[in-house]
Amino acid sequence: MKRALIVLLFLPGALLAQTNTTVKPGWRSIATAGFSAGESGASPVFQLSGGITYRRFFNGIGMGYSSYEFNSFPVFADWRMNFGKQQLVFVYAMPGYNIPGKFTREVNFFGTLDERLRGGFYLDAGIGYRIPLGLLSRLSFSAGYVRKSVSHEKVYSYPCGIVPCSETPPDKYVYRYNYGLITTKLSWELGR
Repeated sequence: MKRALIVLLFLPGALLAQTNTTVKPGWRSIATAGFSAGESGASPVFQLSGGITYRRFFNGIGMGYSSYEFNSFPVFADWRMNFGKQQLVFVYAMPGYNIPGKFTREVNFFGTLDERLRGGFYLDAGIGYRIPLGLLSRLSFSAGYVRKSVSHEKVYSYPCGIVPCSETPPDKYVYRYNYGLITTKLSWELGR
């Protein structure tokens, strides 16, 4: 899986190295807002990425916020390829890692509950269409599929109830969630 991710990240660069160098690379930043929907309803998604454009390709890095079920902050590589003479249609892939956003600890009479979220794989891929607003500005609409993985760890610790006290080992439960979501997004692109 890691090898496939590395190949996806560097494939556009390798393809560009074999072409004519008369076209200069440009820069582009992309701000995105949208919704991801699954079995538990729809939740907002925000992303910000930036990178380099060359001919039909865009390679960049970015980060975002996803609030579906568990708050998380995905960090990803952003790859896009444009189609057509005016390059208005594009496909995109954003593989990366999900950084969890929450940690809680509850203490009551019966014991202590520690909850930890652990990150996992993140992928956002789909197709889109852009509308030029000027020389350096575009509005784009996209739809795609999001894969979000999160582990939820719960550890229950209990106080000593009988004298002499003996250490009771805590109970530990790990729940692994792999969400497959449909996403729609509206983006503002600035740059060449």
